[in-house]
Amino acid sequence: MGAYLAQQRHLRGISLEHLATLTRIPQRSLERLEAGAFDRDPDGFSRGFVRTVAEALGLDPDESVARLLPEPANDPAGLRRGWRSRRVVLLALGVALVVSAAGAWWAVSDQSKAPPVPEAGPALVYRRDAVRALAAETRQPKAGETRRSR
Repeated sequence: MGAYLAQQRHLRGISLEHLATLTRIPQRSLERLEAGAFDRDPDGFSRGFVRTVAEALGLDPDESVARLLPEPANDPAGLRRGWRSRRVVLLALGVALVVSAAGAWWAVSDQSKAPPVPEAGPALVYRRDAVRALAAETRQPKAGETRRSR
């Protein structure tokens, strides 16, 4: 990737110092980028550098970053590793299914041992206001007033 960017910079006649001024990336980092120091490990910083340099050179930034990323290898060992990870996922799903089925069976069998639920009573619930009832009971009738019960 670094060689590609260096070649594109040379084709456009842009010096490394001018590119450092345009991109605000230190010249030493640009030298390392063109030398291929970031080609082995394309982390976020190197992707950002490639994107910024590509924009400054007039290249498509997404295509330049795609050039930085390694091609997937077509080796059978890699396919086997993928199958192993699939086996682990399938095994985990199987264990989760068994645990969930056991939990459901336990919940159903446990309900059969539970005491019966009493039938529902009246739908309306009448509540007595205890404070008002106490006040009515303790209140003394005034002269000429008769006591009413509530």
